[in-house]
This record gives sequence, structure tokens and C-alpha cells, in this order.
Amino acid sequence: MGKSKSLNQMRSAIEADLKTSLAPIEQGMAQPIHEMIAYHLGWNQEGAEGKRVRPVFTLLCCAAVSGSWEQALPAASAIEWLHNFSLIHDDIQDQSTTRRGRETLWAREGIAQAINTGDAVFALARLTTQRLLELGVPSEVTLQVIARLDQACLELTIGQHLDIAFEGRQQVVEKEYLAMIAGKTGALLDAACSVGALIGGANKDAIKQYSQFGRNVGLAFQMYDDLLGIWGDSESTGKPAGDDILSHKKTLPILFGIENSPTVRALWMEDLEQEEKLLAMIAELELVGAKTHVLEQAEQFTKLALKALQQAQPLQPYGQELEKLALSLLRRLS
Repeated sequence: MGKSKSLNQMRSAIEADLKTSLAPIEQGMAQPIHEMIAYHLGWNQEGAEGKRVRPVFTLLCCAAVSGSWEQALPAASAIEWLHNFSLIHDDIQDQSTTRRGRETLWAREGIAQAINTGDAVFALARLTTQRLLELGVPSEVTLQVIARLDQACLELTIGQHLDIAFEGRQQVVEKEYLAMIAGKTGALLDAACSVGALIGGANKDAIKQYSQFGRNVGLAFQMYDDLLGIWGDSESTGKPAGDDILSHKKTLPILFGIENSPTVRALWMEDLEQEEKLLAMIAELELVGAKTHVLEQAEQFTKLALKALQQAQPLQPYGQELEKLALSLLRRLS
């Protein structure tokens, strides 16, 4: 009961801190941008806010080192801003019209305003980290946090570049896919955990372990997300069944299927908008072992993540909460 209460307190504190970040543009001529950001964050519809998983990792990692998490709040907010900056732009690049069962920002407001709003969210991430100084975080630590977030953002955009580039290539190997998701998904979770530990006062070895924990959680998370993109329930994902196939995205199950099944290779070249072709593709992917392969890979990275967390020697109950949160995030198909 106490632990759940602690996580709820963290989430409430994150929402309040995000609103503090947005306060300067709540009035005046910038108010429409405020409204678009609030819409994207789900503040105008109960249950659409998202779980704020990444910033919770930041706060938990800080507490796992120091026993308290309040000082890390601006860094947690910055992580959430960077995540949402990437989502707003990704939805445009992927031409996704829905997210969490709601219209995406670009579908609602147009591409130009969505790009501009995404840019504003990126700027908010940068500005938010400076509030660490007001909470007594030393300037040298604040600069290290900013550097880690900037590096994560660069890796994230490189990963997104690769993801888009893969769509126009006939062949992509698994090693290239791993490099892509390490940037697109792993980098920000790496930063979320390592900056929390950094603010908490961890030594270099412990920061490295928290970094590896976050990076491997990110890799496993993306693999499970790939599975959900094909076999996930549309009500829980907010996207159509087989959405990644319909979008022609070269996710890990698809890459495995193309490499190991002539039937998948043939179907991949056909019109998969036809329901019978889509269902045939999903069935063949499972038959050839794509689903099993991805589950095995995801489990391997999950084990690496938990090993790194154990080696970081986190304070309890925060270490247990980190493990519990990671597993709840990862095992979403059961």
C-alpha cells in the first residue's frame, strides 16, 4: 500500500511540475500552443494522460540512490517533454492519425502547427532542466544532466532516421534493427535512469549500471511494442490490429519473417490492406516462429536490465519498485 502511494505521489508531482513548466505560456498570444500541448498530453480528457513511465523511472532511480526524489522533478519533467516532442514529430513522420484512441495533434491541428508545437515542447525540456539549480542541484551536476539529455535526444533522432530509412530499403538485418531501437527507444530510458541516479549522487559505476538498466529496458520494451503492433488488442493499443504490417514498418517480427519464410517475403510485396492477406501474413509470421523469436530476444534484454539493476545495489523499497515497474512495462502480452 505504501509503495503504491509513493508511485501515485510521484505521478501527481510530475503532473504538477509539467504544469509549472507550461505556466509561462498559459496566457496571451502563446495560449493556443499551451492548449495544443495540453491536448497532446491528455489533460482535457480523463484517462488519456498516459502513465508518465519515463519520468517515474527518473524519480525512482534518484530515490534508489539517495532515499528521496524531489530534487529530480525538473529532470523527470524534461524527460517527459523530450518523449512527447518525439511523439508529436513521429506521428507526423509515420502519418499516424490516432494515439491512445484519440486524434494525433497533426491530424487535429495540421502538420505545420504540430511541428511548431513539437519544437516548443523540445524547448520546454531544455528550460525545465535549468530549474534543477533552484532545487539545490549543483551547477556541475545540472550541466551533466543537460549533456546526457542532449545526447539522448541526438541518439533518438538518429534512431528515428534509421527507422524511416529502413522503410525504403529492401533488406535490413537484425543488427541494424538493434542499432535503430537502441537510439529510438533505448536512449531516452537510459537517460531517464542515469540522470536520476546522477542527481541522487551515485558514483560512476552505479550511474553506468542504471544507464544499462534503462537502455536494456528500452530495447526489450521496443520488442514487445513490435509484437503489440501485430498481435496486440486494438482496444488496449488504440491502433488497428496488424497496424505495423499495414504501415509497412520493418519491425523485428517482420524482419525475422522475411529472412526465414518465402511466404512472408511474397506477402510483403502484396496489398496487405486486403483483410485476407493481412490475416495470412499474421498467421505465417506466427507459424515461422517470428513471435517466439521476438519474445526470446525481449526476455534476454529484460534479464540484462534486471542484472544491471541488481549490480547498482539500489536502496529499498525503490529497487523493488524499479523492478516491478520494468516488468509491468515489458510483459504486456500476457
